[in-house]
Amino acid sequence: MKKIPFEYRFTLMYLILGFLWILFSDKILGSFIDDHDTLIRVQTYKGWFYVMVTAVLFYHFLRIHLKKLRNAERKAVESDKLKTAFLQNISHEIRTPMNGIIGFSSLLDDEQLSAVQRKEYIDTITQSSNRLLDLINQILDISLIESGSIKVHNKPLILNTFVTELCESWQSRVSPAVDFSCLQCGNHPSLTILTDEYKLSQILNNIIGNAVKFTEKGHIKFWHEIEGKNLVFYVEDTGIGIPKEDQMDVFNSFRKVEPAEAEKFYDGAGLGLTICQHNISLLRGSITFVSDTDHGTTFRISIPFIPVEVSGEKLPLQALNDLRHITILVADDEIINFQYIDKLLKGTGISLIHAFDGQDAIEQCRKNQKISLVLMDLKMPVVNGIEAARSIRNHRPDLPLIAQSAYLTKYAEQPELFGIFTESITKPFLKEELLNAIAKSLKQ
Repeated sequence: MKKIPFEYRFTLMYLILGFLWILFSDKILGSFIDDHDTLIRVQTYKGWFYVMVTAVLFYHFLRIHLKKLRNAERKAVESDKLKTAFLQNISHEIRTPMNGIIGFSSLLDDEQLSAVQRKEYIDTITQSSNRLLDLINQILDISLIESGSIKVHNKPLILNTFVTELCESWQSRVSPAVDFSCLQCGNHPSLTILTDEYKLSQILNNIIGNAVKFTEKGHIKFWHEIEGKNLVFYVEDTGIGIPKEDQMDVFNSFRKVEPAEAEKFYDGAGLGLTICQHNISLLRGSITFVSDTDHGTTFRISIPFIPVEVSGEKLPLQALNDLRHITILVADDEIINFQYIDKLLKGTGISLIHAFDGQDAIEQCRKNQKISLVLMDLKMPVVNGIEAARSIRNHRPDLPLIAQSAYLTKYAEQPELFGIFTESITKPFLKEELLNAIAKSLKQ
């Protein structure tokens, strides 16, 4: 039902109150006062009383309404300023890596490049691509956080292995003038905990990434401790620090907090710590920090400590021989995606077949019983990937189906995929991720 505008409701309320007051007050007064002159004087006082009471009531209602309007206006102005700053920042964050990708890709055409120069250019393109992908993932994560589409997926995680891989991924990105150290939990070398690895990795990568970004000399220390019922991670740096007047804003979206007198421009969209705070909340943990300008920052990240026992089952990638001599149908309307998968699986012994749309995939699965697995893109013409998978599942219920799409995310639930696909991978994916998904699907 459409809501009646405020001005109509306000006028209607005034008329109803006036009508009721005149009707009932005149009847009541007429039953007690017989003298005509006295009745007229009382009615005059009654009119003044009505005016004063309605004035107070209307002032109250108008004040509440105007306060809401002014708050909405203030938020709109602030939102507009944040939007403008965000768009300007995002423009820079997108154009900078794109400049590296396009620029160094064009330089690769030079046939006189040495092998060392070629590798240097490729490394720059890869770094720029990863930076652009991180930005896109952060924007997507924020939209999922605001929509409430986030779920926790706790799985066993070998803690020391996780920490080692995390540290190795950052070691090469630290300035030579910075001493980067990671301390393992020596008393529990094979400790396995139950947590959401993706969210924990995202939290720690953001915190360590900030330490690396804002520290040009001194040290960065990363360690973890078991403190009662909590597993606590610490990241300490000697970077530029966070000004005290800005420390309340560091977890707000699109807020980049750095000293005003800083000579260097620091990249970033101002979303990392916001995502960290929401992830920590989902993991039922806490995140705090102490910081001093020009002296550095120490972050403390605490999550519930839940140790678990796991069997010594081999990882799917350790059984890659099982992938040989199988046939995979790649359903994707973009030929470049098929070519990329073909290059990734070259040398594995896997045979690939290409379907250009969902209907083509359905027909090929019906006709060709040699197809051992389907890599299904979700967004395709004629018949989309989900409908095609449902159809294939009806006549080949045991055929492994892997969803692959840029619309998927590791961060949110995908309820529409449950019961249809055995695995899912998110574009862009690397060779190890693809092989892992294939091996796990075939194993199931």
